[in-house]
Amino acid sequence: MFGGRYLLSDELEVTFHHVYSPKIAGGENIRVVVLSDLHNREFGPENEELVGQVALLKPDLIAIAGDMVNADDGSLDVVLTLCRKPVGIAPVYYSPGNHESNLMYEKGSPLEALLLEEDVHVLVNRAEGLTLHRTPLLIGGLTTSADGYKEYGAEFFEEYEKISAFKLLIAHYPSLYYEHLANGAVGLGICGHYHGGQFRLPGIGGLYHVDTGFFPKYNGGIYQLPNATVFVSRGMGGHNGLPRINNRPELAVLDINGLQEIGRA
Repeated sequence: MFGGRYLLSDELEVTFHHVYSPKIAGGENIRVVVLSDLHNREFGPENEELVGQVALLKPDLIAIAGDMVNADDGSLDVVLTLCRKPVGIAPVYYSPGNHESNLMYEKGSPLEALLLEEDVHVLVNRAEGLTLHRTPLLIGGLTTSADGYKEYGAEFFEEYEKISAFKLLIAHYPSLYYEHLANGAVGLGICGHYHGGQFRLPGIGGLYHVDTGFFPKYNGGIYQLPNATVFVSRGMGGHNGLPRINNRPELAVLDINGLQEIGRA
């Protein structure tokens, strides 16, 4: 759709995606809800609309793919209030993006400690195990950018990749997958950062991001790599002041199950 009210709509959109893996216990379904790139935005007072949508979706796990804050204003009120509520719905796993990293490591923000106090699982180049519906998962967070991967992320990922459990890796930067992890073995990668390319063109996808220029690769949706399935969220907010055109804020649902997709070998 590219016209009418949808073109400039800023209403929250719930999208559904399916992922298949033989590592998921037969007949079971694991539902992951993805939040990304909120940039201190609120959907209703204290994000009541967003939290209400998450609750209705009945996730088994909530994955936060970073940039929920803005580094240049330093306010933590929105993200802490938001994270406090979904913890009562499902376990929350949060891998910081560039804005959180700027706050925590350059400005000394206590964000990580405050999130931990709210029972949020903060994953900074580390992983935690979790069993859902008889399936063991290894949920990781790869926090570094593609430029810093060899120095800060490679050691973690090389060990993470060896684990046989279903691996769910939250990594803010999609560029990690085409610069370093193209053949990486990951059951499901979850990314954000590109805001869906800001302006989306029918049949083409996202138009622009400051990191990549025009037509950023992996800018929104599901991508099949040789040894991984990667989902890139279009995000829910923005930081550059530009409108989201044909690109509604996205609350994504990923249903992972072990039933083989029709037509797949």
